[in-house]
Amino acid sequence: MNKDELALYEDAIQGLERCIEVLYGQAMVAADEYMSFVDRVEAKATGWESRSTLQLSCTRKGNHLDLKWTGIRWFGQKNNRQSIRVRIAINEESMTYAKDRLNTFAREWEIDEVMKTEKKASIHQTKVKTHCQGHHQYS
Repeated sequence: MNKDELALYEDAIQGLERCIEVLYGQAMVAADEYMSFVDRVEAKATGWESRSTLQLSCTRKGNHLDLKWTGIRWFGQKNNRQSIRVRIAINEESMTYAKDRLNTFAREWEIDEVMKTEKKASIHQTKVKTHCQGHHQYS
C-alpha cells in the first residue's frame, strides 16, 4: 500500500469510527428513554411483583456495538429475594430479539415500549454490522 492509499485507508477507518460513535450515542438515547419509561411506571407501582424483569444494556468496544436484553428471575423469600440474570437469545442473522422471547420477561404494561425500543436498537446494530462488513470487504 503506497502513502496515498494508506492515507485514504486511515481516513476511512476514522470515518467508520465516527459513524459507530454516533450510532452508539443514538442507541444510548433509545436505552435511556426505555429506562426512563420503566422508572416512571415503577414509581407509581406497589410491590416487586409489578416491577420490570427486563434490562437493556448498551456497550461499545472498538467497532463492536452491543445492545442486549437480559431477563431477571427472582427467587427466595419475600424479605430475602435474590435475582439471577438470564440471557435472551438474539437472532444472529437479523440482529433482532423475537417478541415472544422478550414477552417471557416483559410485563404487560411495558411490552409495547420494549418492542419500540427493540426496533430502534436493532436498526443501530444492523448499521454497525453493515458498516464494519463493508470496511472488511474492501480492506
